[in-house]
Amino acid sequence: MIDRFQEHAANERTFLSWVRTAVAVAGFGLLIEKLPSGPGGGATGTALIGLSAALVLMSTLRFLIIRREIRKARQDSRAFGFIEVLFASMLALLLATLFVYLFGLSQGAGGA
Repeated sequence: MIDRFQEHAANERTFLSWVRTAVAVAGFGLLIEKLPSGPGGGATGTALIGLSAALVLMSTLRFLIIRREIRKARQDSRAFGFIEVLFASMLALLLATLFVYLFGLSQGAGGA
């Protein structure tokens, strides 16, 4: 039996959910690029696709660091807090990108 299996399984489930989120963000970016939209639509779609790739890289890094921490059986890690701050900033950047895109759509519709 794998030592500390519950913790490893939870770590893997979290990793897979982050990858699923990144795929959804990339899909939304592709959708924005394909839709005929106002100025900045293509740049926003490209930004979302790039941010989703960065999200996959960050989630992989988080998975590997947490796996190492589980194997060492440490509970208090500074690396874990740093990764969570990175994830929070990435999500804020994703939300800001979507806000800029949606605000640009509303400005384009209001001016027409």
